[in-house]
Amino acid sequence: MSMFKHRKHSVPGLNTTSTADISFMLLIFFLVASSMDIDKGLSRQLPPAEHKQQQNETEVNRQRLLEIKITAQNQLLVDGKPMTQKQLPLSLVQFITARGKNHLITLDANPESSYDAYFHVQNALVTAYRTWRDRTAKPNSVALTNNLRRSNASNCGHFVLNGLLKLMERRRKEVQNEYVSTSFS
Repeated sequence: MSMFKHRKHSVPGLNTTSTADISFMLLIFFLVASSMDIDKGLSRQLPPAEHKQQQNETEVNRQRLLEIKITAQNQLLVDGKPMTQKQLPLSLVQFITARGKNHLITLDANPESSYDAYFHVQNALVTAYRTWRDRTAKPNSVALTNNLRRSNASNCGHFVLNGLLKLMERRRKEVQNEYVSTSFS
């Protein structure tokens, strides 16, 4: 016999009863904790489907009207004149700026025109209105900022001081009311 005895070592078994529960809980956690992007599409209000109802025609001043048409060949016509899609935003900004709030833009797309052409025109309209709003708002915001800068600092300090005094008086009354309510309880 040999001096050393060889022992058989057995590896203890792992208790795996709770691993399924843990993995399920982790799966639920990550599903709840993660955000899923949902494509919402474009936020555009399209005209209603054509109904066979009689519609009253309204008189429109042609000077305040801009007609945009997309032909079946995806050609862009602005007031009957061909125009590229790159020229459209600048033309729209000029039209809107010249007319102010009193303008009307119509968009007529041939049913055989592509969606891509239609959405390029929609994007040009959004860009033009955003540019016009920025240009219109900028002078107003600059004037407001300049007026605030011109107001003297003592007036600002006076308003801050009055606000602090009112806040301190309100807090003093709250503390006094708490003291009175606790002393009689």
